[in-house]
Amino acid sequence: MSTPLTAEQLPASHTFPAWIRQALVAVAVFVACWGGAIVWWRTSGRVPATSEWMLLLIGLPVTLLIAGSIGHKWIAQRGAVQADTLPQQATTPAATAASPAPAQHLAILATALRSPHGGSPEELAAAIADNKARPDLDRELVDDDGFPVMCARCEDARDEALREDVTDWLAAHGGIEPDFSDEQWRALTLASSVVAELAGRAAIEWTVRDDPMPKLQVLPLLPADWSEGQRDAAAAWLRHTAAQAGWRGEIGAAACDTDPVASMAAAGVRARSVSAITLVVAAASHVGEATVARWASEQTLFTSAQPQGMMPGEGAAGLLLGGEVPAGASDGQAVALLAPLVDVQVDASADARRRGTGRVLAGLVERALADAGGHADDVAMIVADTGHRSRPVYELMEYAATTMRQLDGSEDIVRVGAASGDCGVVPFVTALALGAHYAGVRRAPVLCLASEMPGRRIATVVQPVD
Repeated sequence: MSTPLTAEQLPASHTFPAWIRQALVAVAVFVACWGGAIVWWRTSGRVPATSEWMLLLIGLPVTLLIAGSIGHKWIAQRGAVQADTLPQQATTPAATAASPAPAQHLAILATALRSPHGGSPEELAAAIADNKARPDLDRELVDDDGFPVMCARCEDARDEALREDVTDWLAAHGGIEPDFSDEQWRALTLASSVVAELAGRAAIEWTVRDDPMPKLQVLPLLPADWSEGQRDAAAAWLRHTAAQAGWRGEIGAAACDTDPVASMAAAGVRARSVSAITLVVAAASHVGEATVARWASEQTLFTSAQPQGMMPGEGAAGLLLGGEVPAGASDGQAVALLAPLVDVQVDASADARRRGTGRVLAGLVERALADAGGHADDVAMIVADTGHRSRPVYELMEYAATTMRQLDGSEDIVRVGAASGDCGVVPFVTALALGAHYAGVRRAPVLCLASEMPGRRIATVVQPVD
């Protein structure tokens, strides 16, 4: 669910001595003041007094220059204070407390997607290459003015038979009565399909190799607005789905999370401590009348009058993660290596104004490349969760143009969120799945970024398996 980022040439930077710039500014101020005064006196038809000559031709431009100089120094001082705080923030990953153990690479054993533009990374990549992965006017959802809403809808997100199965199974196992909204049902349907595919493929792989099945941990990444009861019910069902798909090994008690960084770190800890693999699945849906009405009332819905608003989207993306590449793994099994995820918190006000975010992104990517043991020149692609909003697009474009000049903007930079719409963490996990696909095709590292999470940036590197 992505569209390629169109390359735009940034203007060349020319450096002049400071005194030349100051002189040009002073000349421009005097010319503007004198020109304005002459035009005013000519049109008024009166002869100015000596005091007026002195005030308008000398006093006014001098006053403007002094005020401009004072204002420039004040702005520079505030910028320096904020610049001093940003690097300090960038040195503290949010997941440090959650994962005290040394970070290590994880093996991405398999990936699966359910997106509006493809049911697999290969299909989605093909849609991206053909420039067909984009939202469209929805046939069901309309805004307050009755116009169709731009939306990214999955055609297979509605399954009445599955809803009945989930309801019956939860009632038989603990008497749980799910109180899912229509959007939550759509997300659970997509997540169930991803879990069934990944668990089924893993079961076949281990059976063919005649290896004992390790413990499987199912880890759903669900939206934060789901209640605890809804999350527990969804996690229990997804664990049952993995068993129904053919996994005969032990399945650990499913747990839900909202943070991909903490989830991947926990998967690494489990992989080191026990023989276990982790099935991470992210799912969300905002394709529904309730979300459209809420976003419209909050003036955050994408419309012609609100071009920086949000587009409803949905999808599911899954990764099967292990501590190492299994011996004798088939071509469809160990697809890539995932470097430790690193993240940084950015000040919300600075994030909104884009002040200093370029420096934060550069520092974050430098850390990610260091953890991956690579260099910026080695990166063959960038896959990000970036959508259509101008600020993150410009941030990504500016960074790529100045730091990774070997990348072609039309072919080597992919923005997942530009076509997926807004659906939480799903675009970033989709970016990881696409990164594994592209790393295998290009046989080179792929940089994956999350830039759409408010006040936060995430980076990692996906590398091909040698």
